Amino acid sequence: MVKRTTSFIAAGSLLIAMLVAPTATADLYTGAIVGYSNVEYTEAATNQLSEASPILLQAQAGYFFNDYLAVEGRFGTGLKRTDGIAVNSLASAYVKGNIPVTNQIAMYALAGYVASEVDNNGNGKVSDSGFSFGLGMHYALSSETAVTVEFINASASDNLGQSAVNLGFQYRF
Repeated sequence: MVKRTTSFIAAGSLLIAMLVAPTATADLYTGAIVGYSNVEYTEAATNQLSEASPILLQAQAGYFFNDYLAVEGRFGTGLKRTDGIAVNSLASAYVKGNIPVTNQIAMYALAGYVASEVDNNGNGKVSDSGFSFGLGMHYALSSETAVTVEFINASASDNLGQSAVNLGFQYRF
């Protein structure tokens, strides 16, 4: 029992040390994202599939613990109804794994949770949530600014699925 507790404490201490040790590179960032999305909604009663490609606009805020790990939150909405579908709201929270390639370029992966509300042709609003993941590239324009390009997939449920190709701008404090 003592050996298992000691191993658990050692593993926890190592994780904490990895998160906080390189604090010189820890940074808060905010940004704006515009995305071309694909929304698929299946009406539960009729099993009819509706599909649209609305443009999404999102705000983001995140915090880098070090060069390799960050947490990020996003909130957004669709700009207009497309093919009868409107994205009323889209909120997500991610853990971001970052791999610096050069001083200006980094690749990253996102994994987290998304909650979405979609209005289908005025037939009612559908709110759903689920797992979301994505891959992206970060290009630093300066030490404070960067642009990002990414692909996000959000499988909210069997009835609602969303994916998007996003272009973003970030500012690091």
